[in-house]
Amino acid sequence: MKLSSSLFHTILATAFAVVQSVIFKNGMIAGATPDFALIILILSAGQHGSLKGQTTGFVTGITQDILSVTPLGFHALSRTLIGYLYGVFKGKFFMDPILVPMLLAAIGTILKAVFGFLILSVFAHEYAAVVFTGALGVEIGLNVLTAPFLLGLLKLLSIVTTAREEL
Repeated sequence: MKLSSSLFHTILATAFAVVQSVIFKNGMIAGATPDFALIILILSAGQHGSLKGQTTGFVTGITQDILSVTPLGFHALSRTLIGYLYGVFKGKFFMDPILVPMLLAAIGTILKAVFGFLILSVFAHEYAAVVFTGALGVEIGLNVLTAPFLLGLLKLLSIVTTAREEL
């Protein structure tokens, strides 16, 4: 199997989704955990395009839906949208090893919260306010701090490359 294949980064993101759903289900700090699967989705979609981003987003999202108490499709829809949005910008930004992944992770976490709020507003409006709590701020911080390390892992596995490596 080629390491840069769509199947491999989908499996990797799904494995991280399972780990965070099973091991870190109660949260690490203030009820929040870093969303490893989201960060891998963002970095992979930005590298490989919107189709692979949508596919990875859907598979990781449906996995999280199955492992959690959320309605089936909640995470799948939001992560498919995030995968598409980040995939549209394939090749449009310089992948700095530290700052850009941090910024992409912060924006992705905010998008995840906004999509979650919109989905809950339509289907379960009484729970929509639950999305924007203090745990969201902690999750943004954790995602920002872990994004450069996950980029390093993905580069080590040759799933993503930086702009200089593409030249």
